[in-house]
Amino acid sequence: MKPRATSGLLSEPLDDELILYDRNRDRGHCLNRTAALVWRLSDGEHSIADMAAILRTELDPAADENLVRHTLDHLHAVHLVDGLSARSSDEMRASRRQFIAKIGLVGVASLLLPVVTSVATPAAAETVSCGSSGGFGMPQAEWLTRK
Repeated sequence: MKPRATSGLLSEPLDDELILYDRNRDRGHCLNRTAALVWRLSDGEHSIADMAAILRTELDPAADENLVRHTLDHLHAVHLVDGLSARSSDEMRASRRQFIAKIGLVGVASLLLPVVTSVATPAAAETVSCGSSGGFGMPQAEWLTRK
């Protein structure tokens, strides 16, 4: 299985993180270092074993295929990667447990586990404007006089 990053996403690196914007779903995503590296490696060429080897070199020798698969599950859930077969909740939890059991250190695990934070972005028509309405759902005159 060789996952592929969803096409058409806008990306912007931010320190060790990566910001992605999905124009089709109007969703923004912030990926930590682990999730960002796995997303970048999701080019349809790298297998999960390949990704694990690169993560071991780039991040930590404890990184393994369970960490990669757990990360891909998160990325797939928010439509950032394609080409994965769906896994049950039990299978996803098992990957995470196996990875944490392998390294045995919660501090190290928390640094390596993927974090994908997502937020819906409003359409232009849904945004608050200070034009005819004053914002916050109130007429402009009422909004300006409130303290």
